[in-house]
Amino acid sequence: AALTILDRQLSDKKYLVGERITLADIAVVSALIYPMKLVCDAKYLKPYGNIVRWFTDCVGQAEFKAVIGDVVMCKKEIPAKQ
Repeated sequence: AALTILDRQLSDKKYLVGERITLADIAVVSALIYPMKLVCDAKYLKPYGNIVRWFTDCVGQAEFKAVIGDVVMCKKEIPAKQ
């Protein structure tokens, strides 16, 4: 449900609060880094195209790269150990 709401929020905006990166974008991208790298594969993200667009745009910015490095999106979900 949370990703559906986030995707809807991004449907008519480049960033969460408008046309510029704000602290809101930095905070939410930071929370999504590991899920996007380890769990959220393309199949899972298919319904969330606005999130993928926004996330890849944010992590592609030089300022993000200077702090977190290059982000490689998940190719295949890493399952939790039982």
